[in-house]
Amino acid sequence: MCLALVTLLAGIAVGQETTGTIAGQVIDASGSAVPNAKVEVTGPSLPRPIVVTSDSTGQFQISQVPAGIYVVTGTAQGFSSVRKNSVPVNLGRSTRLDFKMEVGQVTESVVVSADAVLVDTNSSSSAVVVDRTFFDTLPKGRGFDSLVALAPGARSEGKTGGYQVDGSSGSENTFYLEGLEVGNVQNGTLDKRNQIPMEMIQQVQVKNGVMEAQYGGAMGGVVNAVLRSGSNDIHGYAGFYFNNSAMQARPRPVLQLDPTSGSDDTYRYFNRSDKQVDQFTTWNPTFNLAGPILRNRLFFFAGFSPSTTNTDRYVVFNDGNTGNYHRKEFNQSTIGKLDAVPFGKLRLNSTWIWNPSYGRGNLPNADGTSSFTSPYSGLGNYSPGNVISGQADYIVNSKLILSFRGGYNYNNNNTAYGLPSFTSIYYSGQSTTIPPADLRAPNGYIQNPTSKTLFDIYKRTNLNADASYTFNWGGQHTLKGGWQANLLSNSVNRSDWANGYYRYYWGLSWPCITSQCSGSQTGTYGFYRYRQIGTYGDASSTNHAIFFQDNWRVNKHLSLNLGIRTEREYLPSFSVAGQTTAAPPIEFSWGKKFSPRVGASWDPKGDGKMRVYGSFGYFYDIMKYEMPRGSFGGDVWLEYYYSLDDPNVVRTNTAIPADPRKLPGKLFEVVNWRIPSNDPSAHLIDPDLKPMKQRMMDFGVEYSLNPMLVGAVRYTNRRLIRTIEDTGYIGADGETYLIANPGYGVTASAANWLSWMGPGIPTSPKAQRDYDAVEFRLDKRFARSYNFTASYTWSRLYGNYSGLASSDENGRTSPNVNRYYDQPWVGIDQSGKYAYGRLATDRPHTFKFFGTYNAKSKFGSTTFAPNIQVYSGTPLTTEVNVVSTTPAFPYGRGDLGRTPVFYNFDVNLMHEITPFKSHEALKARFELAVFNLFNSSIVTDKNKTLLHENDGQISFDNYADVFKGFNALQLMKSQDLRTNPMYGLASSFQSPRQLRLQVSFLF
Repeated sequence: MCLALVTLLAGIAVGQETTGTIAGQVIDASGSAVPNAKVEVTGPSLPRPIVVTSDSTGQFQISQVPAGIYVVTGTAQGFSSVRKNSVPVNLGRSTRLDFKMEVGQVTESVVVSADAVLVDTNSSSSAVVVDRTFFDTLPKGRGFDSLVALAPGARSEGKTGGYQVDGSSGSENTFYLEGLEVGNVQNGTLDKRNQIPMEMIQQVQVKNGVMEAQYGGAMGGVVNAVLRSGSNDIHGYAGFYFNNSAMQARPRPVLQLDPTSGSDDTYRYFNRSDKQVDQFTTWNPTFNLAGPILRNRLFFFAGFSPSTTNTDRYVVFNDGNTGNYHRKEFNQSTIGKLDAVPFGKLRLNSTWIWNPSYGRGNLPNADGTSSFTSPYSGLGNYSPGNVISGQADYIVNSKLILSFRGGYNYNNNNTAYGLPSFTSIYYSGQSTTIPPADLRAPNGYIQNPTSKTLFDIYKRTNLNADASYTFNWGGQHTLKGGWQANLLSNSVNRSDWANGYYRYYWGLSWPCITSQCSGSQTGTYGFYRYRQIGTYGDASSTNHAIFFQDNWRVNKHLSLNLGIRTEREYLPSFSVAGQTTAAPPIEFSWGKKFSPRVGASWDPKGDGKMRVYGSFGYFYDIMKYEMPRGSFGGDVWLEYYYSLDDPNVVRTNTAIPADPRKLPGKLFEVVNWRIPSNDPSAHLIDPDLKPMKQRMMDFGVEYSLNPMLVGAVRYTNRRLIRTIEDTGYIGADGETYLIANPGYGVTASAANWLSWMGPGIPTSPKAQRDYDAVEFRLDKRFARSYNFTASYTWSRLYGNYSGLASSDENGRTSPNVNRYYDQPWVGIDQSGKYAYGRLATDRPHTFKFFGTYNAKSKFGSTTFAPNIQVYSGTPLTTEVNVVSTTPAFPYGRGDLGRTPVFYNFDVNLMHEITPFKSHEALKARFELAVFNLFNSSIVTDKNKTLLHENDGQISFDNYADVFKGFNALQLMKSQDLRTNPMYGLASSFQSPRQLRLQVSFLF
């Protein structure tokens, strides 16, 4: 098997680890230390053996070992040599390996099976490491990120915007590939193009506990992946993945207002007919090749994995027209990796990844609500991207290691293909009765929206340098210190509607938001809105960090992990046309992000089989670019509301108007949803703003029941101390946003709220997110034909704030600018108090099982690999818009109960044969993965909106009246506002069953 190549204790943008450690003691038959013993590590991917000598106490530590399986040999003068095979090394973990030497000649060799213990007694942190020897046979996604779910406290949650790790949201994780951060600069998630195919990956590590000081910016989990490497032997892979529409169960129904009924008071579940079901085919050939360029000096690994999906869709439009449409999507991962050892003390590696994607042809909505006239076939997108990284490690001596790593990540998005010249038009209300006959149409798009992104370029450069020094003083210390720099930039020109967008509300009234008008306004035929949304400008920043960490092995029983980290963070403003300089940014100095980390691990017997550990630390977020785009001059969002007095304006309102304030009809108001918060004259950034901060504590026990089986129990406690959010109030021109720590500083001043909105408005509540969990885990290493990892977690996720991605908004990933604090009444209940409770992704009970069973016969090797997941349902909370388009929770959090218990069963069947007995390295593999084997269609969400979506919001005479208590249904009745006919109905379902076929050859 090919192993990831040597990378040392590299610090990267947030200190990601790309190697593991082997440590132990050399003793004689009486238990006395054997000093100056030579310990040598060999493996197929090591250009040269790694050799160290034991110290005066017999202790040794080898800190630069790449992930994989090795042979370790111990020799000493006057003793027989001892060789231990199949020694596992995992990312970020220390493998304990002791040698008991017998008197004899060095030339005499004793070969024993590895007794390396799977418990890292030197560490007080928590992590899950998955090697390809295990994940290769599991049912899984095509990208390495799909392995995150193997960690007990981690799972994919749509409502949290990605992977939820120990109660955090999807925008609070960090992802690394070959030591380079590859997460999205704007929102912190992992883009599809950086989800490198599994065939290229050697090992993945998920850190989900209190981490050492080299880690910063991750308030959720840290996901590390290392690529496969070359060796002195040629090896390779060629195969393909295939699936199509015939291998997938029918799509789930879609709950919506019935656009064909002539009234918006009825709903339907849209189910596609056989003819309307998409017909798609996906081909994903994958190739890799690895081997030596110069034996024992220079290795290479190369991989190529293009994926093409062709989709055909038949649509029956709501106006009676029909059409057939086609889209082609192409994604590519091309990878090259070089590893070199020019001379004994210097190790080098470099990686290049080219991962573009493009699409040709767009598909109208399957439910027929799109416009028939749009030129779908001419539309498309192109997104180039690449990742470049390199590392140099210099081993000064057996105690001192110097490392430098640099990397560059580039992504761009362009959708300016085949853009039509028409204007986007949308109908709401009584659109089949009020307009003249030739203008009547069902609700929905009359002319489809078309966005235009000329470019949206993100760049990230990581520069990192660190040193690691080992010495003895009151035990063994491994000191590590380093500097890290993260250079970011974004350049964008994007418009949501390339040629303008008008929405006509036939027979409806507009409930005014700002002081420009009052009450409900309407015209002869209703009202209409012109909307302008886009993002424009340039921004760049550089963040720095310094860390120091001491991993102190006091004795064979006690290890201490002591660290400190500090950062300097800079969040930029966008410079736009006409500005000579950008407005002032947010800057956090070194003293504002001081992060201590303390941990201890106790090995009761000192034999490396058990650890009792605890750890504590403070973690700070590193802000994403969503805030400067949305609040610091990047985004534009203006809405103009007019009376609809002449239906013919539907014909005359075309393109982008020269002056949006001079359209036909009476102008009710102009609402600016993106008033820049960093205008220095407006004083909207809290002068005492502090970074987002979280406290973490972990306590656990881990025990090796036998050399193949480890059991673990862990309690984790996470408390959000404060966050940063845009905090809004309504002024004369619309919503004005402060950038603040809700519940602190300017937002905690009653005098400020009095001046902003008048009397009776409370101060902002503090953000609360409390996560407690107890997890139980069993890990079985491959033996006797089977292995598995199983876990059960009890947890409680409570508060009023779900994180940088909002579960209150079904997984919106807008860090620091979600809707939690957009107005003072967001999240208020009928008693006028803020609603606290179980958050929307709280699942008290989760069980997960990942396993493999292998059976060999004369016909080959067959593997059966099940993946079973059983989770509690999630809380459901009624929402109703009040005053503006911001929700209150009138009946408190979780008033609608929970979704049903969720369960899912995936399975992978694999059969492998050796066609030629004379070439045992050549194998043919046939694989069938089945996701959601029983095609269960469990309800995963319900419609929670009490008020009809076309009726705006509940109005109050005075803003302060909201906080005096109210009855939502009575106010709706008195204001002629309708109840949503879909309220309480199932709106989301478990994905349908899907099969995927793989055929491949390994050599």
